Amino acid sequence: MKLNDKDEHIIRRMLKYCDDICALMKQYDNSFLRYRTEIAFQYSCGMCLIQIDELAGRVSEEAARANPGITWRAIKGMRNIHAHDYDRIDHSIV
Repeated sequence: MKLNDKDEHIIRRMLKYCDDICALMKQYDNSFLRYRTEIAFQYSCGMCLIQIDELAGRVSEEAARANPGITWRAIKGMRNIHAHDYDRIDHSIV
């Protein structure tokens, strides 16, 4: 299925935030220990995840149905945890 312009724009923005997370990981030497101990790393990744999750909620139903391999509901759920239940975040999953 070819994405409409809106969905394509949303997906490109989501991928940009994924690239930002990859850049952060590189900056912090891909170190899980640094992620666990450096709050700036956690908050930066968390903000990117919130943005990805918000954008996932804007993808059209048609595009979401056409891509059943993507766990859209889980992506949106991650946003809710980061935005509302941040004290419950399991950093080993993030």
